[in-house]
Amino acid sequence: MAKNRSNRSRKATAKPDAKSTDSKTADATPKPKNWFQRLSKAQQTGVIVGGTFAAVGGHFLMWGAVIPAVGRVVGRVPVVSTVAGWLFAGGAFAAIGVLLINHDNARPATQKRLKRVAGVWGAVALLCIPSGFANDVVLPTDYWAGVYAGAYGVVVIPAVFVVGVLLLALGAKLFKREKGPTETGFGWVLVGYSFLLLVWGSTLLRM
Repeated sequence: MAKNRSNRSRKATAKPDAKSTDSKTADATPKPKNWFQRLSKAQQTGVIVGGTFAAVGGHFLMWGAVIPAVGRVVGRVPVVSTVAGWLFAGGAFAAIGVLLINHDNARPATQKRLKRVAGVWGAVALLCIPSGFANDVVLPTDYWAGVYAGAYGVVVIPAVFVVGVLLLALGAKLFKREKGPTETGFGWVLVGYSFLLLVWGSTLLRM
């Protein structure tokens, strides 16, 4: 009888935990591949090359046709022209910031719309990065100030990201919060940065 009891106790202790088994199985489950990973190597190369040519062509189209055309319409109205120029790139930061602020609270349908707006607007902002060709485009002064404020805002966004993370981490320590930088906090940083670019275009660039 003692031997039977000892064998049963060994079997009981050797029995694996169901929760730990489920967690290991969940961790071992491979993540689904995105659309780019499902492509072959040749297709991935084609997408990269095609995207590069599209970006370059979009840049020349943006600065050669779209931006000057809008400038001819709004160039005579100082305040409106500055805001219109700022919207091309500077407004994209506000759109991305709103997406991050509402990421956890918005409904799925609202999140999809915000992601689409932020994605399209962000792509337009990348096409507005200044270049030698862009510098040769003649624009009304007030309109030019708004356009270039947003365009150069795209150039320095890596530095803004680093500064924003540091400020959010410092704020979390000062207010003794367990969480560090959050999506909501960085969303507010981008919204503030967006309007800071508008102020910059309205004042400093026009001086």
